[in-house]
Amino acid sequence: MATVKIIPSNLSFPTSNEETLLDSALQAGVTLNYSCKSGVCGVCKAKVISGEVTSEGGNISLSSDEKVQGIVLTCCSRALTDCTLEADYLPELARLSRKIVPAKVSSVYYPKEDVAVIHFRLPPNITFEYLPGQYVDLNYGGVIRSYSIANNNAQDGIELHIRRVIGGEISEKIFPSLSENTLMRIDGPLGTFFVRKSDRPIIFLAGGTGFAPVKAMVEQMLAEEDNRAAHIYWGGHTQQSFYSQLPELWSKEHSHIHYIPVVSGDDSHWTGRTGLVHQAVMEDHADLSQYDVYACGTPLMIEAAQQDFTASGLPEDRFFADAFVESAH
Repeated sequence: MATVKIIPSNLSFPTSNEETLLDSALQAGVTLNYSCKSGVCGVCKAKVISGEVTSEGGNISLSSDEKVQGIVLTCCSRALTDCTLEADYLPELARLSRKIVPAKVSSVYYPKEDVAVIHFRLPPNITFEYLPGQYVDLNYGGVIRSYSIANNNAQDGIELHIRRVIGGEISEKIFPSLSENTLMRIDGPLGTFFVRKSDRPIIFLAGGTGFAPVKAMVEQMLAEEDNRAAHIYWGGHTQQSFYSQLPELWSKEHSHIHYIPVVSGDDSHWTGRTGLVHQAVMEDHADLSQYDVYACGTPLMIEAAQQDFTASGLPEDRFFADAFVESAH
């Protein structure tokens, strides 16, 4: 066994060379930044200050310079000796406990042929707490996939937005129809994507069903009367990608909310903004130094946004992301 110390929080936890640094931290109740847990998204970066850490088959999202600087991904790295890491500890998540709960489909509708919006009801004797922006692992017939929670609390159940993947094991069960009262299991909450306390205006960046956690976070801000300026940029291949009218409704009802849909594909009927969604942000905001950014979408979108946004003045510690890392099927 080895001991890992986290600075600047000065927390410590035990680990073994059979466990990843992230798994050991979470088991000890020390919540570090993470998202995909597969080494792709890069959210769980930490710097090795002392000690020996090994990374096997991971760190693929790190640059050569980052590796030279001692940066590792905690989700795919293990400690060989006692070590000290510089990493963010998130006390906001410390009170939340991960649990597996049964969930029955209370309703399902298909706003687009390739998107399902599913509402689940949970047993009345179970309390399921999370922060809007987090995700769950959905277990349906032994097939497990990760989906962001799309509503801001579980009082009326859990809402998930699921995009169809041709040949996908979950997709084949959910599309083109799904029966009410179908029993599944939900494991969570997971991830560290949530709105941080701040006075700065926010830019939300969503690709496809990356709108789901944005919906939950905006609902939370409205419920808490958080009136910071919020700019919602939603990117899709065509105008059919925008499967919810809520952002438009929010922008009409609340003067501090601004909605900018952006189409990246060939859509002759679309008269709005076109191009890459993160580039639309930079066209509107030349200086991002005073903003917080919350991005949810593909790893490629998030990587491009982070690189370009930091070049436009956004501090690295104000870019928060949740990457949709798809399974093979």
